[in-house]
Amino acid sequence: MKGKIPVLFFALLMIFSAYNSFAQRGKSEIAVGYGYYSIYSFYNGAPFSASSGVSNITYRYYINKNVTMGMGIGYENIRTWGSFLSFVPEMTFAYLDTRNDLIRVRLYGALAYGVSVFDDLTREPGHADRSGLWASGFQATPLGIRIGRQVAGFLEVGVGYKGTVHGGLEVRFPKILRQHRIAE
Repeated sequence: MKGKIPVLFFALLMIFSAYNSFAQRGKSEIAVGYGYYSIYSFYNGAPFSASSGVSNITYRYYINKNVTMGMGIGYENIRTWGSFLSFVPEMTFAYLDTRNDLIRVRLYGALAYGVSVFDDLTREPGHADRSGLWASGFQATPLGIRIGRQVAGFLEVGVGYKGTVHGGLEVRFPKILRQHRIAE
């Protein structure tokens, strides 16, 4: 129960910020990625070839020019153990951004903490089916690099549900324009 309280608090904070007018003035992006050797593979001791790798989709919005908040969904199948479906709120912080250069490069770090749902594939006779169990899903990424503007490639190095190396493509959307009604 203690582990679920921070997840709930972080998720509620993210939802509140999404509907806050301040967050709606920022840009948003969708990232599709693939990672290798997640924390679940390390924990199980599974050989590299036993894992499907981690497929991930993430939505992020910019709170300001250096900070994003978002939600990631990842899936990994470890054929010798089970599969994990992760729902993880995340926050990124850029520590270098060459937004005024011809080629935009953004270096950032990320922290994410949420839940992963386990689907037991072993189901051995005499053992209980552990499908549906919830576990903490997290990702700590000290180094991420994004190259591009509206459409960009990214590569992240860290530890957690996305894997030790995670990369893919992002598409950034323009700012959401708020329409003001003129009082008649």
